[in-house]
Amino acid sequence: MKEAYGFDPDPIFTANHVDSFGRKNAINQLETTPLWSYQSKATNLAFHDLTPDHSLPPTSASLLGLGSKFIPNPQKTTTSRDMEKNIARLYRDISLAAHFADSWSDGPQKQSSSKLRVPSPWQPPAPPQELYGRTMSFIKAVESALRGRTAMPNLLPHQQALLSSFQTSEEYVFPQADKGLGTCGIYYDSYCQDALRNHLLVESDYRRLSEDEAWDLAKAAHKSIMKWLQSYRSLLDDGAYGYIYDKTNENMKDPFGKFYTLYKLHKKPDSNGNYPTRPVCSDCASITHALGKWVDEQLQPIFKSQRTYFKNSYELKLLLSKMKLTGHRYSFFKYDAVAMYVNVNTNACLEELSKYLRSPSTRERFPHYNPDMLLEAIELVMRNNIMSFGDLFFLQLSGVAMGISPAPPIASIFYAIFENIMLPRWTHSIHFVRRFIDDGFAIWIHHPDPIIDEENWKQFQKEVNSFHGLSWEFDPRSQSIDYMDMIITIEKDGSITTSLYEKEMNLYQYLPPNSCHPPGVLTGLVMGGVLRILQLCSDRDDADGHIFNFYHRLISRGHQPANLLPLFDRAISNAELYIANYSTKSSKSKPTVSGKRESIYFHIPYHQQDPRARHWQELWQKHMVQPIGKSPITSIPCETANFPTDKMTVCYSRHLNLGNLLSYRKLDKFKGRKVSSFLPLEG
Repeated sequence: MKEAYGFDPDPIFTANHVDSFGRKNAINQLETTPLWSYQSKATNLAFHDLTPDHSLPPTSASLLGLGSKFIPNPQKTTTSRDMEKNIARLYRDISLAAHFADSWSDGPQKQSSSKLRVPSPWQPPAPPQELYGRTMSFIKAVESALRGRTAMPNLLPHQQALLSSFQTSEEYVFPQADKGLGTCGIYYDSYCQDALRNHLLVESDYRRLSEDEAWDLAKAAHKSIMKWLQSYRSLLDDGAYGYIYDKTNENMKDPFGKFYTLYKLHKKPDSNGNYPTRPVCSDCASITHALGKWVDEQLQPIFKSQRTYFKNSYELKLLLSKMKLTGHRYSFFKYDAVAMYVNVNTNACLEELSKYLRSPSTRERFPHYNPDMLLEAIELVMRNNIMSFGDLFFLQLSGVAMGISPAPPIASIFYAIFENIMLPRWTHSIHFVRRFIDDGFAIWIHHPDPIIDEENWKQFQKEVNSFHGLSWEFDPRSQSIDYMDMIITIEKDGSITTSLYEKEMNLYQYLPPNSCHPPGVLTGLVMGGVLRILQLCSDRDDADGHIFNFYHRLISRGHQPANLLPLFDRAISNAELYIANYSTKSSKSKPTVSGKRESIYFHIPYHQQDPRARHWQELWQKHMVQPIGKSPITSIPCETANFPTDKMTVCYSRHLNLGNLLSYRKLDKFKGRKVSSFLPLEG
């Protein structure tokens, strides 16, 4: 009973009716429930139980229903020891500002063309004595305020016990659903078998390696990347060179990407009730990660210039809202690539990219890259995707892995090369087309003759599917479809309207109020949610209905009306102003100022029971800005000018969330059955 429902009922007491001694289980249970649980009681606690016999304890929803982003309170509040690195970082930041006082706000270092760089280990000279004294006083005050007291948990005892049980479980894993549809619970055996059967044992896509073979390939990849760095050193700025060199060497400690899957709950299960899965490779520590980041940076301008590219749903909606479909009969359709990333033919992709990136017209439009240098880097990334899954190792043979930085631009540019040739031949049938990587949307012009129209439709699908083995699935043509979280409809007058589309399987696992997140997270959630609704809905009454639903879903997650209503009022006003002033024209976009700084940053992990940001600001004012009887900090003379700022910004970092604590990506650390035991017997 305790494992299933979270408490231990006493069989000698009644459940709801008071006995002669005035005792009952319900009262005893309520007496032990803390006040915060009443104040933030979530009624929407759901997750996807994918076990065929629904064997997870009934109380699992009380934990997994909080969502993967929920952060449990650490057992202790922040201590001065927790802050050692952040205090050193603060001291260095102040010393840098003093040393480069005349130019610090514009960035003391030369701006690089690449955003990739490693932090400099250089330590500036100590600040002037007056500034040093104030800094030490501020640091001492901060350390005095951080006492590391035992913290009140934000999980009930049965939730804590359940979390501990799940973390050590040899029976279950808790993967995420695709499209952000929430947390799943599934048998460990089923998860491993799904990943192997659906992906890793498909011999055309992956090759199984022994551990020695995997390490040999990783060492060879490391050697090739170092050779590439040496060959093109003169073309790389110092920041990018240092980033790739340092990160590649650092990642040799464990050079393999981590393979995992997402469950496609928005798709239909097979006859056995098994949902399809999406393969992902987390490459943050892989041998090609740093080089892949550089490739992504180089390809982004080219990727965003393609004729079918669009930035987001709102910009697509703006394009459609300007149209009037009159004079012909039109329909919408959408098409989806089948496992696009893994089905990209590697040899064909490299060949097509080589011709495209070397062509004079492309070089004229994008002079920022060297073709030989970029193409060699792309090939290194595509041919060295070595990954581990538990105690097994694999090399991806075709395409690029979803989860690595350059996967979207590589796959999208590859198919865009074909689109640039194919689409001009279909202007008689295609009025408009856009594609978000592997999801396409278009407007079809019907031929007056239904027979010819149907033949055109078949021929178009055939040609779309004719490029190097990539396969696309087409939805039927329709006057209304769902695409990119919108329902897009052709009205009777030929105008195009949109509404918000919400997937049936969506659990709406918004952050509960007792999650260990800074208060500003709720503000951002409401502001972003309201703006998204008002952007995507053509009709204001329709938008108001979705805002109403959004509000009540937050109530169902434990948020209080008194906190939400002012936020919603402000969010609606801000969204209306933003939309009224929005422009997609780059000529009206705000200029960006690179490296501009106006504040000292104070980094600290967030804990609900630590002093609030206002307290740190008060200490900053008291000890740094203008202590009693002393002049303002901006009048302190440094080497080249007075100290440049009196502002300090509190920057919060987060603790581990449920997704981290129940991570299923590193199955090699799993203490139960080895993944290799699920391999089919050979022979």
